[in-house]
Amino acid sequence: MLAQPRTLSSIAHELGVTRPDVEEHVRHLLKSARASGRRVSVEPARCRSCGFRFDESKLTKPSKCPDCKGSHVYEPLIQIAP
Repeated sequence: MLAQPRTLSSIAHELGVTRPDVEEHVRHLLKSARASGRRVSVEPARCRSCGFRFDESKLTKPSKCPDCKGSHVYEPLIQIAP
């Protein structure tokens, strides 16, 4: 399912569950994938206005940018290489 980059929102929508439910499962999935030697890629959330990049550990979409206070933020993209 994560062979191509996906957001938590897109996974939740496809599965018909909430983002918080998906976040918990994806965190566990990423930990298991790393432990088994798979390459995990997280493109961090970033501000559309100023380009500020958030920490990779934040899998959910931040509400606003700490630099410019803008609320237009791209969600992080998550991928596990097959």
